Amino acid sequence: MSTPDYSYAFPWEREAMQGAEMPDGLSMYDQMAYISLRTLYHDYHEKRMDRATASAEKRRIFGAWDRAKRTAEFERKLAFFHARLYKDTEMAKTAVRKDPSPENAIRLCNVLDGLEKYRPEETAHS
Repeated sequence: MSTPDYSYAFPWEREAMQGAEMPDGLSMYDQMAYISLRTLYHDYHEKRMDRATASAEKRRIFGAWDRAKRTAEFERKLAFFHARLYKDTEMAKTAVRKDPSPENAIRLCNVLDGLEKYRPEETAHS
């Protein structure tokens, strides 16, 4: 399945190819891809599948791994965004309750609409 100048699609692919134990510290999607790849290489070396089938399966494993990786990153960013929005709206709501001025109300609406960050330390640097 490889040629001498073959570049590996995964950082731990060589270990999976050799049937090595899974490295510590892999994410869930890395673990799933590692086990799948290790099994794929084992089946290929045992002549349970031909090169074309193994290559097609490896592409599917890579595609699923890449989608899972991108999904996890999106979810991480989304969680961060929601936490930040919650904090910003809480600060803006507190300002409106302490001083119900039109400026504070407009700032709260802008924070809720995503037009402005409320935290002064971040707004000054942005």
